Amino acid sequence: MKIVADLHTHTSVSDHAYSSLREMAQGARRAGLVAIGITNHGPAMEDGAHQWHFANLDIIPRQMEGVTVIRGVELNICAPDGHVDEMGGRGMHAVEFALASFHDDCYPPATRAKHTEALEAVLHNPQVNALGHPGNNKFPFDMEYIISRCNEYGKIVEINNNSLHIRPGSRENCAEIARLCKKYEVPVVVNSDSHIEFTVGRVDGALAMLEEIDFPEELVINSSVERLNAYFTGRGIHLF
Repeated sequence: MKIVADLHTHTSVSDHAYSSLREMAQGARRAGLVAIGITNHGPAMEDGAHQWHFANLDIIPRQMEGVTVIRGVELNICAPDGHVDEMGGRGMHAVEFALASFHDDCYPPATRAKHTEALEAVLHNPQVNALGHPGNNKFPFDMEYIISRCNEYGKIVEINNNSLHIRPGSRENCAEIARLCKKYEVPVVVNSDSHIEFTVGRVDGALAMLEEIDFPEELVINSSVERLNAYFTGRGIHLF
């Protein structure tokens, strides 16, 4: 299995990332990808981009450095009820792909029940496309309850390669989440969560984990151009 697009990356607009938009596109090209999603952190995070950044995403060319650019955001799941960043009237109009993720700054780790309630709110949020790095061991939740309901609300689940390296305990959680996605036929997206051009498209650990559990390739939306295009076309977005 391979990926053809990396839909979770950050540019230097997020202060703890280190490459420009053009450099990230170049990194995607070097990795042999056809597309890259630029998903800077929402404004609820201390170093997140201002809402104006997201409102202005549609000025980004569809093609850069020979790679298709998908205009996105990593929304912050916020305490206590699971709402996400306030973007103002036009903040989300140009966003084509939105992950929603737990981060300590915006949602201090609480109880399993509270995390589950917050994720249920995310399921109901029409702005969100995907659950971002849900394997984070700091935020345990009722995995079967949430994953079993993703298709009902049109949500996909991210398998985040970065989590396997920087979030202790995430590998076991990610594997269990993937097993549940397989059981309930919930589509997933395999991403790098890259914060620098040199790691765009690096998802070897995540792919190896999926292969270990015999995860069906047809459920990985970014494993082929056809599946990637079908996913976005189904949402009225024409990439190619």
